[in-house]
Amino acid sequence: MRLLVLMGCAALAVFTPPASAQTTSESELINLFFDCQAPSCRDQDFFRRELPFVNWVLDREVADVHLLVTSQQTGGGGLQYSLAFLGLRDFDGVEHELGLDTSGDATDDERRTALAGRTRMGLVVYVQQTSAAERLEVTYRDPAGEGGPPGGAAVGPEDDPWDFWVFRLGANAFLNGQSTVRSSNTSGSFNASRTTEAWKIDLRTSYRRNKQAFDIPQSDGSILNIEEIRTDWDARGLAVRSLGAHWAIGARTEIGSSTFFNQDLFWAVKPGVEYNFFPYAESDRRSLTAQYLVGPTHFEYNETTIFDKDEETRLQHSLTTALSLVQPWGRWSTSVTGQQYLHDASKYNVTVSGNLNIRLFRGFSIRVGGRYQWLRDQLYIEAQGATPEEILLFQRQLETNYTYFTSFGIEYRFGSIFNNVVNPRFGRGGGGVIFF
Repeated sequence: MRLLVLMGCAALAVFTPPASAQTTSESELINLFFDCQAPSCRDQDFFRRELPFVNWVLDREVADVHLLVTSQQTGGGGLQYSLAFLGLRDFDGVEHELGLDTSGDATDDERRTALAGRTRMGLVVYVQQTSAAERLEVTYRDPAGEGGPPGGAAVGPEDDPWDFWVFRLGANAFLNGQSTVRSSNTSGSFNASRTTEAWKIDLRTSYRRNKQAFDIPQSDGSILNIEEIRTDWDARGLAVRSLGAHWAIGARTEIGSSTFFNQDLFWAVKPGVEYNFFPYAESDRRSLTAQYLVGPTHFEYNETTIFDKDEETRLQHSLTTALSLVQPWGRWSTSVTGQQYLHDASKYNVTVSGNLNIRLFRGFSIRVGGRYQWLRDQLYIEAQGATPEEILLFQRQLETNYTYFTSFGIEYRFGSIFNNVVNPRFGRGGGGVIFF
């Protein structure tokens, strides 16, 4: 055993390279803090390989440039990225933004390659002021040579044969089981949308079926079979008309069925208005909206409710305020929604939800998220009550005054602030460690 310990120590001494000091070439590089709040940023190794002319740091306080990347979904199903370059230290006050649009059918590799290219372009403003600028050069790719329009002319909206309409079809199936437990979940969806500067139209429908079956041995040797099936379907529509930089009017419609909520059929039509205290053009970084909707809602129930109703139509209104901020210090989103039936003011619900991710000081950040709902409008509760099986398998919504969910996390990073090395050997998670 002692011999094995000595051999292990010798192997570590041979194969562990000594830590090297920062090279002269590295000292010429600007320190970049890459703060990406958008998809396609998961593979940090890729960006380090594509941008070797910067020094990647893990803390904003030691960075020369803070790159904040956000994104929004476009009407065609793609992503519109916003890259905010924020100068720090010697570059304090040197700030600018670049945009990037990717198509809805772009692959992850195409998105990250385009994002790396736009990042490279934006960093030239800072790199050109260092000695590393002597090793940079500008290249241009002629789109005509890549199958694009002659002379690089862009395709205009008038050339779109689909008139901005985008369609999506999807289906999923999940099977899980043991010798005495079986479950299956199937779903399908269809979505059609059209987005322009003036109009936003979104139509979608979905179907879900969840089946659970259990074989429970009894004391007399028999088997008790329990099987529960939960199905839901719905179709929803949204039409919005832009009214300048701050206002919009629109309407939401929906129709569907849900065994969980004791609804054989429901439908609603709710027109309304929305005001954004910031211009909609800034919504990728900050947004504060107030939205009011009002309209009729109709229910046809599977079972008679505790209010002795088999069906009813009620007028309902709602007010939602929502705040979303993506800033150098982190991200914050929160919303408050109040809904009320106009036939009885005591029938209402209020939902408060939010997420906060913030860097408090060097290396230390917190994450807080949650949702709380006060319920006073459960018109759909069955008079006969739910069976024990339905309660245990979450097949029916129970009468309650509130629901909640919350999460909290902290992270503290310390040690080296530099992270330029890419080493993918043995994967990211590691395969295991042998201790002598």
